[in-house]
Amino acid sequence: MKKIGIAQGVPEGLVEALTSRYKGEVEQVTSANQKTGYEFVVACDDLPVPSGVPIRRYVTHINAVSSEWSVVAARHLLPEALRRGTQRPIVAPLPVKSIKKCSQGDATVAVLSGKWASEISAGLIQHGIDSEETAEAGATSLVIDASPEGSGIHRIRFPMAAEIPVVGLASNPCATDTIRHGSNGLLGSSVEEIVLLAGELLKNKPELKRLGFEARATLAEASWERVARALLQQGRVGYPELEQLGGAAKYYRWVERLGHATEWKDGLLLDNVEGLAMRQLSGDRQIGLKMREGLRKKMLETLIGNADSN
Repeated sequence: MKKIGIAQGVPEGLVEALTSRYKGEVEQVTSANQKTGYEFVVACDDLPVPSGVPIRRYVTHINAVSSEWSVVAARHLLPEALRRGTQRPIVAPLPVKSIKKCSQGDATVAVLSGKWASEISAGLIQHGIDSEETAEAGATSLVIDASPEGSGIHRIRFPMAAEIPVVGLASNPCATDTIRHGSNGLLGSSVEEIVLLAGELLKNKPELKRLGFEARATLAEASWERVARALLQQGRVGYPELEQLGGAAKYYRWVERLGHATEWKDGLLLDNVEGLAMRQLSGDRQIGLKMREGLRKKMLETLIGNADSN
């Protein structure tokens, strides 16, 4: 297997992941060896690379001027990757190292620089909330991204890694790619709504803590290993071969999916009794459905009907 090159400036985590995953030789591209033949060279954003060799780039922001957008750090970058000529761009979320949560003030909000930063800060002050306009979040209780359009993936994910919830604008694709409203952060559609959401969240300490925990958990899904795998697979063609499961495997998978309902897999709905009877060698047992409502009742009724065909 041929060797690959890694441009100077590539994050250390990605270098380690590529070195451990690639089965051939991996070396840093320097002025001394930049003319040595490589299968391809890996770079990030607009890092300089030698000419005359295939390039695979990991692009993390919309302002990158290079033409090779092999793997992108967020979904909103996919259309631009296609426009730049990449036929099969891949998304691999940008990894951000989780850090210990900073000590915070009681109600301090960092408003990241953006088009609406001044308006949001003024609105927070009117509600008696201390805020500070900054380019990067520090030791705060809450972060607000004031950009209504594209801002930056890292400046949103960095505070999330420190368990600091982020409130973003629904019109900002950088925010919507990472933030799930009410799950790991909040999204608003106007200055007034952003200020209102921030004020309510700061009053609800348990919810503030929960969103921070979920924000950090979201980032745990990303890793440099996933980025390396995407870069090494770039340009693949065809479809993966899927394992064909036999009848026994299908049945086992179905039973495992049932969980605690497995014991009722041979049950029958009774015509005159609101209940469920299970066939047993030593008698029948019955479970009532009358007091079971919603999804649980529907699942039990479905279970007694047709088995899972998959």
